[in-house]
Amino acid sequence: MPFLFAPWSGEQAFHDLLRSEGRATTPREDFVFIGIDQQSLQLDAIGAEEIGSHRALQLMTERTYPWSREMWALLLDQLFGAGARVVVFDLVFNPPNDGDPAFRAALERYRDRVVIGSNFDRAQGSQHVVPNATLIPPPQAVDDRVGYVNFWPDATDGRLREIRFTISERQLANLEPFPGEEIFHSLSARALAKFSDADVPPDQRAYPFRFGPAGAYQPRSLYEVFLPATWRANYNDGAFFKDKLVIVGASAQIFQDKVDTPLGPGTPGPAVHLHAMAAAMAREFLAYTSPPLAYALVAGAGCWRGALPG
Repeated sequence: MPFLFAPWSGEQAFHDLLRSEGRATTPREDFVFIGIDQQSLQLDAIGAEEIGSHRALQLMTERTYPWSREMWALLLDQLFGAGARVVVFDLVFNPPNDGDPAFRAALERYRDRVVIGSNFDRAQGSQHVVPNATLIPPPQAVDDRVGYVNFWPDATDGRLREIRFTISERQLANLEPFPGEEIFHSLSARALAKFSDADVPPDQRAYPFRFGPAGAYQPRSLYEVFLPATWRANYNDGAFFKDKLVIVGASAQIFQDKVDTPLGPGTPGPAVHLHAMAAAMAREFLAYTSPPLAYALVAGAGCWRGALPG
């Protein structure tokens, strides 16, 4: 068994080397990651007068996270008012919360330009956790504003190398898909469909992809979007966001939304979505050697080595 496993393990290592040291997918300058970082959770670097300058900052100080969802409605107004093309939330808004009616109105107002998350809870038999019915009317899974946030790391070492843009009910149960069953779409697939004319792979295969550079898609602090001084200085009064895809998600260590990838063990989950979308738009997919060919090559190499003198 160790001998039979060696070709696959070796190819994985080679692919990881290609991803980390070889040619990278060109980072997209029109992709932005806004992170819920520790400073946005604490808001202790700005004073009361600055907090009072924007309703969203006030909501972020009224209670600990999760904040009133009115704040997310204000964020959508802020970003789309600045000309953002698509806003993606790598968050699952499942339990009801304060501000749901305001957030629902914003999701409806920008329905062709916004995507929010759902999640397959593998600890509960892949139960599909969807946005609550106040935000998205049932059936939420078929609404083009909802996409699953899950990744499926390699079972052998827990490292993520592939993206599933779609998955079927039977695949969630580790069975082969069949025509006509319900298909679920990922957060990345939903976002790409609204942002780009690039074709999203329509089948339910896992696609190994080439990541961008390790430093691509660094998070920008959420609270700075609302603070007038940083909105003006860092974002040119919002002009920075024009025609961009913005993903909003966790970046603070407390959320533990980190993924082990060929770039390292601490790649933020929202950044992985951006890497996968950039690879899809550039068609930067990789292909593994088929197992029969891999074993034939190993056997051939062994025969060749055995035929050498000495």
